Amino acid sequence: MAQVYIPSFMCPHCNTKCSFGGIGQGDSVVLYCRGCGKGVYFRLDGYDFRNGDITVRVETERVRDYYPRKVLTIDSAIPQEIGDDFNEANRCLGVEAKKATVAMCRRALQNTCVSKGANPSEDLFRQIDELGSKRIINPSMKDVAHTIRTIGNWGAHPQCDPLRDVTLDDAFEIAKFTSEFLDEVFVRPARLDALKRKKKMK
Repeated sequence: MAQVYIPSFMCPHCNTKCSFGGIGQGDSVVLYCRGCGKGVYFRLDGYDFRNGDITVRVETERVRDYYPRKVLTIDSAIPQEIGDDFNEANRCLGVEAKKATVAMCRRALQNTCVSKGANPSEDLFRQIDELGSKRIINPSMKDVAHTIRTIGNWGAHPQCDPLRDVTLDDAFEIAKFTSEFLDEVFVRPARLDALKRKKKMK
């Protein structure tokens, strides 16, 4: 048995990056989120905790699998084509296809830009800037979009591939940021519009 410690992992319960700890044996352990206290089952790559009482720090990239999986939901306000792209990114994330996850997030991002009137013949960099200039996204979300674009480009263009160093945790972060981007562009305006209609506001 060993005291097992993961310093940073995105908790599927509280959706917060937290540390996890607990007692483990073998390469499969149940550890507890230091934020919400709920348990997560982890399968770890290359660890065997049968060699006495020790304390082991496990880095995020050594997590081979975990349960429950965090699934990012698709709101009905998101157009079907873009929702399909993001659903595919989620499925890729579920099987730890990290490169495919970020590439599909980039695709959802570009389809969103075009759907909101960005010039389809321009590259994604200019399309994001166009959404910013039209005030469809705020400056903070514009920075988020460029981050998704940059890491997604690594997946789409292997000749300059820092993506080999992207972890499962990184891929989840990109998926989460993409979800927030879609929320700002589609979901929040739809909710606000529904409230105005309900209250008969112009």
